[in-house]
Amino acid sequence: MPLVYYVPEYERDASQTPLDAERLLRLLGVSGKLTGFRYAVYMVEQVRDQPENMILITKRLYAQTAAHFQTTPSCVERNLRTLIQSCWNYPDHSFLNLIAGAELRQPPTNSQFIDILAAYLRN
Repeated sequence: MPLVYYVPEYERDASQTPLDAERLLRLLGVSGKLTGFRYAVYMVEQVRDQPENMILITKRLYAQTAAHFQTTPSCVERNLRTLIQSCWNYPDHSFLNLIAGAELRQPPTNSQFIDILAAYLRN
């Protein structure tokens, strides 16, 4: 007879919650306190919904994100880089490697990071 484990109601509901960009970033160990967190969520969702946004990411997506948050594209780029470093400094990279599909030996670039997360959410 198989073992049956009790799963509390709040955990059951959490497991049924669809995975979105915000939840994915939190699973990677990124804090919502970082300014780049909101930028990353927005950018990943934009690329998830419209993969062509990866083309000319610095000219198109950074500018679009900056306009949305009323800041500058260079600020978006810098804060995204800080967020990636925060994620990379998290001790366990196994989940990041899993969603990347390969073992990462160094932090991904901004473009790679957005592309990896958006592709994972699309599938």
